Amino acid sequence: MTPVAVIIPVYNTQATLARCIDSVLAQTMPASEIIIVDDGSPDDAAAIARDYATRYPVIKVISQENRGLAEARRTGINHATSPLVMHLDSDDTLTADAIEFLYGKLTQNDLDIAFGCFLRIPQGGNAYTIEHAREGEMNGSEYIARCLDCNAINSSCCNLSKRSLWTDDVWPDGPERVPSEDILINLRLAFNVNRAGQYNHPTYCYYYNPSSLSIAGSLWQLDRWKQFFTLMENTLIDHGALQQNLAALHSFKVFTLAFCTHNVDTDDTWVKQVLGTRHDGLSRKTRVLQSLLHYPRLLRFLVIANRRLKRLVNKH
Repeated sequence: MTPVAVIIPVYNTQATLARCIDSVLAQTMPASEIIIVDDGSPDDAAAIARDYATRYPVIKVISQENRGLAEARRTGINHATSPLVMHLDSDDTLTADAIEFLYGKLTQNDLDIAFGCFLRIPQGGNAYTIEHAREGEMNGSEYIARCLDCNAINSSCCNLSKRSLWTDDVWPDGPERVPSEDILINLRLAFNVNRAGQYNHPTYCYYYNPSSLSIAGSLWQLDRWKQFFTLMENTLIDHGALQQNLAALHSFKVFTLAFCTHNVDTDDTWVKQVLGTRHDGLSRKTRVLQSLLHYPRLLRFLVIANRRLKRLVNKH
């Protein structure tokens, strides 16, 4: 068996959990541990997990009161003994060779973390691949910049990493959930990384579910995004990395206001600062979005129309 712990947080996913676990058990290179964290799930998911544990010795089930996805992953990390870990959401699956591929890349290239790409599987549509803009290895500074790229794959899943990276300061502070939690976690994790790699080989199957946390929470109130970016900026300041990443962080703010914010208030002081700030090296897309944000209703119309067009294309 491969020295890998696959960590699966469970909350209200009784309909998909068996499919998820089966994908791990069917790996071409089996994991040494499958840690299922029952995060106070109100349905029968915990019972399904315990039934699997009676049949497969590699499976361990941990139960706790509901604390949210990040804390469930943290619990899984704390109970893992394998030197490598992989996160998997309980409504998704791994491709058959996910562990074998990522383990090979991580060990051959002396990496701390290795990313595959993922298959997006929409309800009622055809699966399609979401790939990285570029493949290959990178150093720690390059990986930090990647974590601030709003076009990058910034999920805590879709990768294999050293367990030693997951120090206590990686996790969000307090019980309150923030938008794009994975991005904040990945940025904090990045300061523990010396070498990373990303590869356009599908390792993760993401099932597009309109009721999932990542979709249902895609539009957040402005105050929550302010909180999120304060945490991001404080992380960069704590590591002396704010100045060299100001442009990337600004692009991220523009992207968030354009695509992920409910009711953009152009009279808000923080929004005015974002719309009025200019940085050298901003992409054309960022500059266009920054201009369109002065007309939020028009931008929202264009965003919705673009998403509907993409759904139609993907169905065919």
